[in-house]
Amino acid sequence: MPSFFHKHGQFLLVLVACCAMHTFIFLRSIPVFYLPDLALVLYLAYKFKDFNQEVSPIFFMGSALLIGFFLLSPESPQTEFPNNFIVTLKPFVYICILALYSRNPPQINLSKWVRMFLVLYPLILLWNLFLVHLQENAGLTQLMTRRPYFIFENNFEITFYLNCFTITFFILGERRLRDFILLVVVIILAGSRSGLLSFAFICIFYFFAVGWRQKLLGIGLAILAVAYIGKGRNISAPVNTIDRVQSLSAILSHYNYSLIEILKEPFGYGIYAKVPGYVCAKLPDFAEWFTGNSNNCDPLMLQAFYTRAMYQFGIYVTLLVPILFFLLVKKEMGWRLAIITLTPMACVATSVGGFSNGLAFWGVLISIYVYLQHTQPAKFPAFATSTR
Repeated sequence: MPSFFHKHGQFLLVLVACCAMHTFIFLRSIPVFYLPDLALVLYLAYKFKDFNQEVSPIFFMGSALLIGFFLLSPESPQTEFPNNFIVTLKPFVYICILALYSRNPPQINLSKWVRMFLVLYPLILLWNLFLVHLQENAGLTQLMTRRPYFIFENNFEITFYLNCFTITFFILGERRLRDFILLVVVIILAGSRSGLLSFAFICIFYFFAVGWRQKLLGIGLAILAVAYIGKGRNISAPVNTIDRVQSLSAILSHYNYSLIEILKEPFGYGIYAKVPGYVCAKLPDFAEWFTGNSNNCDPLMLQAFYTRAMYQFGIYVTLLVPILFFLLVKKEMGWRLAIITLTPMACVATSVGGFSNGLAFWGVLISIYVYLQHTQPAKFPAFATSTR
């Protein structure tokens, strides 16, 4: 027993710290949405002294889009409830950061912490369910319908976790079945439909990379995850009952379901415009759920990045955003790893912020940093830290 604690002491300490942090957030319901962005700002400030990479031309494209939409978007006639345009503009900020800091990793062994998080996160989800059981005296059937989380809504956390898996499996080349089993456990516990979509695409890459034994086991586990979430989230229900589909259909009705009408608005309606009232009326309670006020038809109520970006930025810029992300990541990692790395972010953008979410962006940034540390250790040294 003493040797076990000696060997795994650091992991146990981090696990206890994470469970304590989650317990505080769970009991206090403190605002946490901008924590990843705050951490990002602190990191950029810390690493500014080491900034020495060549600036990608895409930086100027991202800057032009950021400044252009901020300054040139038409003002909304409804000023009582201004839009949360900071969230809307975040994809352009992230593009600029990737263009400036993609080759500026920290001098710590990120791969060690990624491996640790693969094991930590499912344990934290179980801890969340334990707290729910204590607080609500919930039985197993009730717990199976819950969406456990660590700090944020688990749609965001699943995206980051999937990136941790792709780092370990595809970048570091550690093709352990254990890690895939942990991923399936997380997908099942989280009960996220967008997480399941991301998982399905990652499975395609996974099956091409492993032998027949792992293929067969992987297929069995994937079917288990689909069956469990399909029953729990009722994914066999009519498509038009899914809230994200309802949002997309409502905004498409504004364009009379016509591609020509969508193309006629090359830069959308800008970041200050409200969703038209008759569109809001088709989505009862959505404004209240997502903006805190039923009279505030902020496009954030549309939830999915692709849906609200099409309205605010226009179809061309909406398609340009993932292309710019891909070009920046491809420059560092090659096209194959760029596709794998961006798959979770691109998939979750069908449900929530995706390209405008700070935690999802951290997943992409850390993927690049681990790749640089792994493939160019002389140029990007990572100081090893003790695991004890």
